[in-house]
Amino acid sequence: MKDCQRALRAEAGRLLTTIALGAGLALCLVAGTFAQNPNQGPSDGPWRREGQTIWTSAPDGMIKVRTYPGAGITDHPVLVLWIHGDLDPWAEPYAMAQQMARVSDNVVIAALLRPGYSDAEGDWSSGFKGYAIGDNYTADVVDDVHAVIQALKARFHAGAVVVMGHSGGAGIAANLLGRHPEDADAAVLIACSCDPKGLAGRLMAAHPRMPRGIPNPSLTPLDFVDHVSKKTHVRMVIGSMDDVVKLAPSQAYAQALKARGVDVELTVVPGAGHVDVLSSPATRQAIAEAIQMEGGKVRSSAW
Repeated sequence: MKDCQRALRAEAGRLLTTIALGAGLALCLVAGTFAQNPNQGPSDGPWRREGQTIWTSAPDGMIKVRTYPGAGITDHPVLVLWIHGDLDPWAEPYAMAQQMARVSDNVVIAALLRPGYSDAEGDWSSGFKGYAIGDNYTADVVDDVHAVIQALKARFHAGAVVVMGHSGGAGIAANLLGRHPEDADAAVLIACSCDPKGLAGRLMAAHPRMPRGIPNPSLTPLDFVDHVSKKTHVRMVIGSMDDVVKLAPSQAYAQALKARGVDVELTVVPGAGHVDVLSSPATRQAIAEAIQMEGGKVRSSAW
């Protein structure tokens, strides 16, 4: 069994290496010390420059989050939680959060290190990683994210919460909307892995060396759409050429949300793929719109 697990991880790693390199390039293009309250300390203090690391207790253990404050923080800022994709994140979620914070007012941007994942600093969040082929959007993982949001809301006295994610991170965010509808006032789902079982099936079919019959305990967002709050604002962005998660599942999820009466908009970026959609103007616009709907402000799209 261990040999099979190693083979599967190795094959998945070879398949997704080019995606990882592309993600790093896209984030280049979009280009701590603890403080109890974001209003404390000078505007050029360590938190604003480097972020602050917060370890949060969740059902599966301790989860790492790094937070960055925007300018003009009020007593009740907008909390924005960024959830990275299925690949090992290296510095990706922190760079994305820092860039957003630099051009935003009245926000605290929090980059989550997903359960079971490690980063370039050698830190590791407790929980289930699986094989990173769309098989780790589980109930336990979603509940871990829920615990993080509740802790950060209390810590920063957040007036509203926006959850955002790319790929598998968007799939987890979508599941969160249905499993814990009280957690988020708005969501931005970028290249959503809204059909995790279909994704895993395609990856295994494309790579015959992968072991067969691996169980996939991931939740599917469509199964929880009837529990999504009708007050939630959802913005979705995906590339027309996304050959990883495919366009159809995002379309189906958006249609189901609309039928429920949820404010949802799906933007399809012509010619964009799974990674380069991150640096598209449509993605920046969706992020800015979600933040501003909840009381924050984005001063510039040049990030």
